[in-house]
Amino acid sequence: MQTKKVITLLLLLCCFIGLAGCIHNSQKSEERQLSEQFYQNLLTAFQAGDYQLARAGLDEINKAGIADKRTLYLEALVNINQNMPDKAIARLQDAIALSPKFSEAHNMLGTIYMQQKKYSLAQTEFLKAYENPLYPTPEKAYHNLGNLYMLQDKQVQAQACYIKAIELNQDYFPSHYELSRLYFNSNRLDLATQEIEKAKKISPKHPGVWLQIGDIEAARGEGDLAVAAYKKVIKLNPGSNFADRASQELDRINKDY
Repeated sequence: MQTKKVITLLLLLCCFIGLAGCIHNSQKSEERQLSEQFYQNLLTAFQAGDYQLARAGLDEINKAGIADKRTLYLEALVNINQNMPDKAIARLQDAIALSPKFSEAHNMLGTIYMQQKKYSLAQTEFLKAYENPLYPTPEKAYHNLGNLYMLQDKQVQAQACYIKAIELNQDYFPSHYELSRLYFNSNRLDLATQEIEKAKKISPKHPGVWLQIGDIEAARGEGDLAVAAYKKVIKLNPGSNFADRASQELDRINKDY
């Protein structure tokens, strides 16, 4: 498997080195366009987790003076994965300058601002992402806006955003999951159960789902059901933060008994 990956990446590198053959040139350099094949090579390298190879291709594009919103966005993702948020912001802003309604870029920019606790800037970007009627996944922007409100302890606004995201996409797991947690934290256990059951139907092996089920059952005094749920978390995702939390809850239940 490792050998196959190396061969694949070497082939991609050959494509990058042959940049001249992958870019359609017109008489004016400012009209140069990136070929679809070259972009797909970049995307494949990124998805394979070879950020060094992806960056090599991106550097060649930049040297050629080609401006393409997709590669600017991809470069931002590489920067994020290499823990360079400021450089990611710069590339996202460049992409938006080329395409002001580039919703994915607005959404990602808002996410970075949210992580940096620049809440006003984050809110603006999430709303810009949603405002584009051609955005195929507007539920992402509303979900992120809900997360933003939760960070500011604005639960009413967060709840409305999660509900809106679900209205846009009934099978959107993240909003069902977070809405259940919101209801649980405000002691609305029936509503919390309804949402986590919907989340479980969408992603039955997600450890967070079973951790939430365990918390709800424990809050109801259903110790056996809580224990079963916590044990399932550990089985599904051993060694994870979810499993650590489940182990802590199991220890607490055992002490109580």
